[in-house]
Amino acid sequence: MFSLNDKISLRQLQILLILDTFGTGVIFLPRLVSEYSSQDGWIVVVISTIIALIYTYLITEVTKIFPNKSFVQTVSTIMGKPIGIMIGIIFAARIIINVSFELRYFAEICRQTLLNNTPFWFVYIGMLSISAFAAMKGYETRARLAEIFIFIVFIPLIIIFAIVSIDVDYSNLLPIFTTSKVEMIKGGYHAAFSFSGLEFVLLVSPFVNNPKEIRKSVVHTTLFLGIMYLIITVITIARFGSYEITKQMWPVLEMMDTIDIPGSFIERQEALMMSFWVISVFALINAGLFFSSLLLKDSIKKYKHSTYIYICLPIIFFLTYIPKDIF
Repeated sequence: MFSLNDKISLRQLQILLILDTFGTGVIFLPRLVSEYSSQDGWIVVVISTIIALIYTYLITEVTKIFPNKSFVQTVSTIMGKPIGIMIGIIFAARIIINVSFELRYFAEICRQTLLNNTPFWFVYIGMLSISAFAAMKGYETRARLAEIFIFIVFIPLIIIFAIVSIDVDYSNLLPIFTTSKVEMIKGGYHAAFSFSGLEFVLLVSPFVNNPKEIRKSVVHTTLFLGIMYLIITVITIARFGSYEITKQMWPVLEMMDTIDIPGSFIERQEALMMSFWVISVFALINAGLFFSSLLLKDSIKKYKHSTYIYICLPIIFFLTYIPKDIF
């Protein structure tokens, strides 16, 4: 019988982080790093992974010191209750803004690749409704769903990339180290935002069975994500060349669309990438709703968790219509 204590294992935490992090960023990542470092883009990914590992070490140090406290309680203990409440609300606002951006990108890509004549508002409402329903069921329910999703989509995706890696021109990665160190570091900083989602580690400590062991699990997850980003970037650059990638909106999807696997029963391999991406976006929006409402509840200390989810929904919907250049 399943437990209903809203606690998850470290393995479930790793799966959730993979789904929450491996989202829209990976679709744009090869183009981003190529704009900064051309064929040296894979080096930029390595730098961004190192930055993410440093970030992981710092945030897990906080959870190690205060293993059973919420984020608002931790900040309140260190800096005082008023500042703790203020930072909790600011953190919630940041998550809400990130979720609105993710939903906006999701709708734009869906409209141009899958749902050409579907209005944005319909996509927004559909994704927000499903994500809100799952967020209201608690963190343990999210973990169980993640265990199902990871095997359905991620393993086939790895197989497809393994097959693609055979039929690419790796000479497109040469020559190496032609970009200045300053540009590489700058690109690594911007590419590190592809690891967005790791900040949720600051909020998961009360939901993990063994919070003192979080660091090891999160470091392994960050390394895994970094390796996946590196492989995808290398294969994409080798497939198109760095110059061609900079002219493509989402090169990873373009690459998947060019794959022709003899004897394959899957006609469009990019559908696998899209399916995993849709699930990952759902996981990220679901996590954003869950944690932003949790932060607001811990800060205001009134009403139920679900009440704040209902409050966040129209705010996110409104923000998706604000022009991106305002932020």
